[in-house]
Amino acid sequence: LRGFANYFRVANCARVLKQMMSWIRRRLRCLQLKQWKKPSRLHRRLKQLGYRPPFKFIKMQSWRNAASPLAHLAIPNAYLHDDLRLLDLTQVKTGITVLEFGVS
Repeated sequence: LRGFANYFRVANCARVLKQMMSWIRRRLRCLQLKQWKKPSRLHRRLKQLGYRPPFKFIKMQSWRNAASPLAHLAIPNAYLHDDLRLLDLTQVKTGITVLEFGVS
């Protein structure tokens, strides 16, 4: 991600990077849900974080459910960025000119 961001930061693409970042986070949530396999493991994670049941049962292998509120509560953005050290593409400064690189 870091190399991708550095390559495309010369363009004014902040909105595209923001959309890509949301897609990447959703994809990571989808993969985690798929690894958990059963809703009971998702519910166990929510209980560990201090949320109270009852929780809905969702399909664990669904792209649509990776954007559900339960997935966001179990795997928040702060966890992805702080604990897993995922680079946040929305923080990349875009629109850098060639002169700022020191190349004339």
